[in-house]
Amino acid sequence: MLARSVHDAAWALLVQFVRFKAAKAGADVVLVDPRGTSQTCPACVTIKVKTLREPLHRCSCGCTLDRDVAAAQIVHQRAFSSGRDIGRQDTSQRVAA
Repeated sequence: MLARSVHDAAWALLVQFVRFKAAKAGADVVLVDPRGTSQTCPACVTIKVKTLREPLHRCSCGCTLDRDVAAAQIVHQRAFSSGRDIGRQDTSQRVAA
């Protein structure tokens, strides 16, 4: 229980420091939910479950990227999208591109 509160406090402090530095630089900070970022296709936004041993993201839509690059693109989409929650759809639903 204590480890979780220490972990939460550390993230909160990091966010506080980043917001302080961003404010001094005239920049904004956008917090993004990281869940599912490495499992979501940045092209068609479907979720494809992968193990940690898979270094590439390969989707049936034809998108093939390094797994970290694909996750970074999802984080970018979530941060700068028009308000829709990218990559949090149920895998049983059909997603329009």
